[in-house]
Amino acid sequence: MVLSKGSRRLYDWLKGRKKGEIFSFEEIMEVAGWSESSLTTYIKKNKIAPFLMDLKNRRMQVLLDGSDVTSQYFDETFTQSAPRPIALIPGQKLVGENQEYTLELGIGEGAIGKVWVARTDDQQRYAAKIMIPRADLFLGSRMPDIRERFRRESTYAQEFSHPNVVRYVDKGQTAKHPFLVMELAERSVADRLRDDGPILEEEAADLISNCAAGLQYIHGRGHCHRDVKPANILEFETAFKMGDMGVVRWGDFDPAVTRGGTITRAAVQIGSWNYLPPEQLESAHDVEPSADVYSLGVTWIEILTGNVPSPQAVGARAYELPVLRDGIKELIDGMCSYRADERPTIEHIQEVVQAAYAS
Repeated sequence: MVLSKGSRRLYDWLKGRKKGEIFSFEEIMEVAGWSESSLTTYIKKNKIAPFLMDLKNRRMQVLLDGSDVTSQYFDETFTQSAPRPIALIPGQKLVGENQEYTLELGIGEGAIGKVWVARTDDQQRYAAKIMIPRADLFLGSRMPDIRERFRRESTYAQEFSHPNVVRYVDKGQTAKHPFLVMELAERSVADRLRDDGPILEEEAADLISNCAAGLQYIHGRGHCHRDVKPANILEFETAFKMGDMGVVRWGDFDPAVTRGGTITRAAVQIGSWNYLPPEQLESAHDVEPSADVYSLGVTWIEILTGNVPSPQAVGARAYELPVLRDGIKELIDGMCSYRADERPTIEHIQEVVQAAYAS
């Protein structure tokens, strides 16, 4: 679809704006030459949600610096056109912003992306995540939401620098499909549980401490992970790290974007259900760091027992744990409280774990 003169004028205007600037409806309508009904329609259809946030008082806030608004991103979002499905094969090249990568082996697939091992010319190996949404999410009306979440993952996660958070190193596009490149783990904790069974108490405590440190860093930057589970905890030679920022609630994210395309609900439906606290099941957009605490508690139970309890079992405390050091069972019970305000903080979790396993 070709952009209209109005949408093209809006794009040109956005290129000169700064993130955080606020304008009235009247100013936006004058820029684009739109009527109020046209502007309202575009807001309802999420066509401008990644660029302008409706403040509900006939004012709108700019969400991106003009330098971050590319012509292709704006065109695809506004027209809600989806890139064509592509097949990935070993030997295929991905050209990132920093260097080139050769795909070697597919190692994972989720609702909105496929993950491959990719190597550089100097034989360094990384994990490449290519945005190829599941068939039912390839609808044009949902693509802007998916594309926006993928874009924010690439933008914010590349700024992360912590020993317990996976490091993002590059990004790019192949056949209009964005991709991200990150450090390659040995395996996920879910893989380890499948291959080797439950993890012994002391190492499980170290794993949880690593995750807590990573989450504390993410929370400190104003974000919530929202998908803490063994599959998203990655094992490296020297540490465990929080990975997969695909459904992170970024601190400045406009909830209208995900509410429109249901990308968050889609993520819930593909395997995270047992780890989600009640408030996240009720509204995935309004969660606080305490939601990640709940998910980390359920994960702790699973890595100790090899089984993930159902939400009903968690609510009834109907899960069995091995004999643990003093205070640890009570800590896990508190983390899994159905009331968010009764859960311990990440800092308290670290303090209890350190005290219990100091010797």
